[in-house]
Amino acid sequence: MYLKLALRNVRRSVRDYAIYFVTLLFGVAVFYAFNSIGSQQILFDLQSSTSERQFETTAQFLGMFSVVVAFVLGFLILYANQFLIRRRKREFGTYLVLGMSPGRVSRIVLYETVMVGLVSLAVGLVTGVLLSQGLSFLTAMLFGTTMSNYQFVFSQDAFFTTLACFAAIYVVVALFNTLTVSRQKLINLLHAEAQNQRVGVRNPWVCLVVFVASLGVLAYAYQQLIESGLVMLDDPRFFRATVAMLVGSLLFFWSLAGFVVAVVTRLRNVYLRGLRMFTVRQIASKINTAFLSLWAVCVLLFFSITVFSTGMGFVEVFVGGIEKANPYSATLSAAVWYGPDGDPRASAGSAARHDEMAAEAPERLEAAEAANWDMALPLQEAAPELWAETIGKYAQVDEYLVPDSTYDELIVPAEEAAPDANLRLDDLESIRTTEIGVVGLSDFNGARTLQGQEPVALGEDQYALANNMELSAALARAVAKAAPSVDVLGQTLTPTGEVLDTQLEDNAMTAVGLVLVVPDAVVDSLVDEGLIPSRSLLNVNYADNGKTVEENDAALAAIVAAAQPASMGGFEQGAAGADDEWASLLWPVTRIITANEMIVQAAGLRLMITYLALYIGFIFLVSTAAILAIQQLSQASDSSQRYRTLWKLGCDRRMVFRSLLAQVLVYFLVPLGLAVCHVTCAVGVMSESLFNAMGVSTFAPIMLAAILTLVVYGGYLVVTYFASRGIVKGVLQQG
Repeated sequence: MYLKLALRNVRRSVRDYAIYFVTLLFGVAVFYAFNSIGSQQILFDLQSSTSERQFETTAQFLGMFSVVVAFVLGFLILYANQFLIRRRKREFGTYLVLGMSPGRVSRIVLYETVMVGLVSLAVGLVTGVLLSQGLSFLTAMLFGTTMSNYQFVFSQDAFFTTLACFAAIYVVVALFNTLTVSRQKLINLLHAEAQNQRVGVRNPWVCLVVFVASLGVLAYAYQQLIESGLVMLDDPRFFRATVAMLVGSLLFFWSLAGFVVAVVTRLRNVYLRGLRMFTVRQIASKINTAFLSLWAVCVLLFFSITVFSTGMGFVEVFVGGIEKANPYSATLSAAVWYGPDGDPRASAGSAARHDEMAAEAPERLEAAEAANWDMALPLQEAAPELWAETIGKYAQVDEYLVPDSTYDELIVPAEEAAPDANLRLDDLESIRTTEIGVVGLSDFNGARTLQGQEPVALGEDQYALANNMELSAALARAVAKAAPSVDVLGQTLTPTGEVLDTQLEDNAMTAVGLVLVVPDAVVDSLVDEGLIPSRSLLNVNYADNGKTVEENDAALAAIVAAAQPASMGGFEQGAAGADDEWASLLWPVTRIITANEMIVQAAGLRLMITYLALYIGFIFLVSTAAILAIQQLSQASDSSQRYRTLWKLGCDRRMVFRSLLAQVLVYFLVPLGLAVCHVTCAVGVMSESLFNAMGVSTFAPIMLAAILTLVVYGGYLVVTYFASRGIVKGVLQQG
């Protein structure tokens, strides 16, 4: 009997449960879909362990954030549920009057909660499974691969994770509902509709002072955020900005209603027109009672929109132009010399590096000098057949530091030539005191030829400027415009006036910054003075041998292992992986970077950032919109008799519905408006300090975030208005 009664109640209250049910459905579907990413590996032809690791890393990060998402959904669902229970208190009181015990009423509520939970969980899981099939195509696009063997994928891990998380949420909700009903007094249940939530009347002058103070606190937060630049999250200014933003927003919502009422009531021509008096009081009452939830909604909206706006921007920062940054099949780099005890800061400068290396790494120095610093020679000798089979073409680039010179010699004329330009010297840190880096013309042209560019020509007393790093692009243009001469060991070089865009190594991004290309004779003079390269780069292109890129990558690692096996002793410093079979030495090879590895890692990073931005942003956006919708529907229901009184007093339905629309708009748009202010500041700071510096436009991500917010948040707003209008319309039709 109780089960049938609970089923009847759910059917009768389907309109009340609609938004609640849809929100649960969205939560379950998205939770399952994004947690199923790890199971999509079987759809793709992942030929390398790097690709598999990227998938696993993405799945792990999504799993970690799912814990946070589960807590957020649980809190918001529990918070929203209390409004649904509050609407039915009189119904529960009626059950008690008819002789039903509190325990049986609680059982009915438990049955209803289980029914709604099971239906939303089932429908949400079905929707999530279908959504995950669509995500597989998005995964293929983001990962830059094709689905070689598409099949319907059902993730058992995602299924049981979703089932466990939402079952726990429903259990908490059921316990909350049961306790709420069992602890209520009969008189309170029967007169629930007549009870108004008591809210202390706030002094308007106090509200005015607090409101102005909140604006001051928010201004301070923005100022601290701008100064920090959002470069380092451990910056004390970032912490102060975060705390000030939270406190300022809370004070804003606490004082908003009292401040607005105090101002509007003094504008008689505005306040006394139509139903504005009623509308203002309704809005003020709701904000006063729900300022904490509005504050939480504002913070979550800020986080959600910021994640949306910057997520795609970060994708471009980290992986944009990855093909341009990796023009070779692979780059083998030699650190040559770090400095005494491995500390570059302990080095006495470029002129002393030879003696420092001779003192602490004599074996590496002797090997390098014996090969005339030719990195390819020991590799060819160690594995001649494998080298000939694997390597098609190669070119080495040696970079030297000019003694007794610094980039300040170029920067000062550049500042004079472009006084109004933003040269981003603060972002370039200690560049003024850094020794000028040069490469020989032959090495530079060898790198250009290897990537299909035309060689460049220089006069005997000329130098060219190479730069493709966006961070130093403005400074490079200013230097080219200023055309300062450079003295290298007594020889004066004049610039060609052009900035050359040539990538000298495979890397995660284009990273050639203010390198001077000089005649070979200039480099020879540096060598004659006893200077050693600051670093050496051996760029290779694989031969057309019928092998896959992964097989050639493995062959290259085997060549290096033959020359310097992992068991090799000597002065070792570098970043060899734990699974590498070769030792990371100062020379000839400290590190191997392959284009395939960089591109796969970039695809994995693109996949992870994009999914995290969509996952977190969408969940928070839906949750905040849903909580506002349920609160507004609850107020419309609680105030239904007030609307009926207005209608009886002669107000037509248009005036009533217009007042209702104003209330819904204000309730949704006020937290959104403040959140947008926070987003504008945060995204603006990140654009100035990061995105613009890397040449990344944030326009498209911001527009995407705006569209998504408009669709989701605006959709909830529209649905809330028409649902509230339906409640009020039903009351008015009763006469």
